[in-house]
Amino acid sequence: MISVIIIEDNEEAQAYLSQILQKHFPTIHILGYATSVQESIKLIDRYDPELVFMDIELTDGLSFEIFDTVKEPDFEVIFITAFENFIQKSLDHFALNYITKPIDIPKLLATINHYVKLKQRLFTIEKFELFKNLTQNKHGQLLIQTTNEHILIKITDITKLEAEGNYTSIFLNDGRKLLASKVMKYYESLLPEVSFFKAHRSTIININCIASIYKKETIILNNADRVHVSARNKRKLTELIHRLS
Repeated sequence: MISVIIIEDNEEAQAYLSQILQKHFPTIHILGYATSVQESIKLIDRYDPELVFMDIELTDGLSFEIFDTVKEPDFEVIFITAFENFIQKSLDHFALNYITKPIDIPKLLATINHYVKLKQRLFTIEKFELFKNLTQNKHGQLLIQTTNEHILIKITDITKLEAEGNYTSIFLNDGRKLLASKVMKYYESLLPEVSFFKAHRSTIININCIASIYKKETIILNNADRVHVSARNKRKLTELIHRLS
């Protein structure tokens, strides 16, 4: 049997998820339900589950706070999220299991079947911390896949990104250039809009690396790189200038 706890602050969502699990997975035994961070901590401590379905937003805060107390979780987590693309992309980026609201039943069944078949835990506290920091914009880090390795970088260390077909060149403030094995649009969805500006369709710059703006059409970076702003994005550049002024 697979022991399960459901952490979800909406009772209808609780009941619906339970119904699906009981219908399709006779080996799953639901031990209990929690709607808050504090209830969740008590339930996990009491039952020591194998699998936890965890809504991100609870009645008394974010479920992230659970791991301030549960330091070394010995269970797999399937996150439940109603958030938009940024959160989903972040979960994908760090290879964490999740389902979306409203519940996508085929994805839910596929996710659970994969776990039941392989008993492969994707959740680790290390990956979770990276995910949390990225989504809360605290010391945000990205794991960049290049041709031969994975490299962990701080978002604040990025100077600019340039599209290179199906790849992305990521320029860092220490002079390094990484060729990442994903398209620029993928990274655009992960980077905080407040810190990055899309100059044109193939270049995104870190606003904190701007040295000056010439004639409201060319951005000069701290390393003296010059980035031309497309006609389509000049209005956004004007808005940026007002925001920074």
